[in-house]
Amino acid sequence: MKIDELRLQKQKTYLQVYEIASRRLLAAEPIEDRFAAAAVPCVIREGRGAAEVLFFDETITVEVPELRFSSSRGANVTLATKILILHYLNTASGRTLSGEQAPYEDIPGCRAPIFNAFGYNRDLFTQAGEALGGTREEFGDASFTLHPFPRVPVTYILWEGDSEFPPSLKVLFDKTVPDYLPLEDITVVAKLAATRLLKAARLSMQTADE
Repeated sequence: MKIDELRLQKQKTYLQVYEIASRRLLAAEPIEDRFAAAAVPCVIREGRGAAEVLFFDETITVEVPELRFSSSRGANVTLATKILILHYLNTASGRTLSGEQAPYEDIPGCRAPIFNAFGYNRDLFTQAGEALGGTREEFGDASFTLHPFPRVPVTYILWEGDSEFPPSLKVLFDKTVPDYLPLEDITVVAKLAATRLLKAARLSMQTADE
């Protein structure tokens, strides 16, 4: 199968997933309960209104029942991001965060890019986390917690490498994360966070060079 055909098939699959998730959200009765369980503020009357979803360091406005998505940055909201948001809203149980964290650092495609970019540079690591709205923590040599969604905190802990020891990294989710995202979306969020951290690091280095 050609690359273009594979891309087209992937797009069709995404559209099907999006349609299923959209119908599920709009079928919720009352729909306000879905937003409340996800800790997403909304103003909805007679089935019409809008909600504001905190997504990393931006706010995505979701209008219902049209399901129009818009970013506080004015950037395009990708189909993959729309699916993530819908899955979060549909899955959210409203369960209180446990405060207990579980490691997910073995997620494919998550550790290696972070190691390569930050393993020997804790300051850049911290700057990238703060650029995404991260909250500093007191673990390891550098650490912070990101919020891909209001009730999905992700904590990154770095032990910086040196001439004697290689760097070490932990990626921790609250143990309630399955109450808010399907398992496959936990992987997507971890990869997306890594991508955003790398982008923030590049911007930080460009600013420093100017």
